[in-house]
Amino acid sequence: QTCRGHYEKRNKLKKKATMGRPKTKKALVKVTADALRRMEMGETVTFAVPDADAVETGKAIAYRMKNLLRCKFSCRSDYAANTLTITKSPLQ
Repeated sequence: QTCRGHYEKRNKLKKKATMGRPKTKKALVKVTADALRRMEMGETVTFAVPDADAVETGKAIAYRMKNLLRCKFSCRSDYAANTLTITKSPLQ
C-alpha cells in the first residue's frame, strides 16, 4: 500500500470517529499559510502567539488565504492571552 493510500484510509477513519463533534486543536505557535491549508472544513485551531502584533498578522494571513483556498476563516482574538482562534468554513 502506498503512503498516500495509508493517509487517505486513516483520514476516513478519523472523520467517522469525529462526526458530530466540533474539531478543535490547541496551541499552535505560529499562524502560517500551510497551517491554514491543512485545516479541515469546520475545524477550529487556537494559535498561542508571542504578542499582539502576531495576532494582527495571523488575521491578515487568514484574510489573504480565504481567496486562495475558496473558504471562509472566522477569527477570534484574545489580546490579553495572546491567542488567536481561527475556524475554517465553506463559502456560502
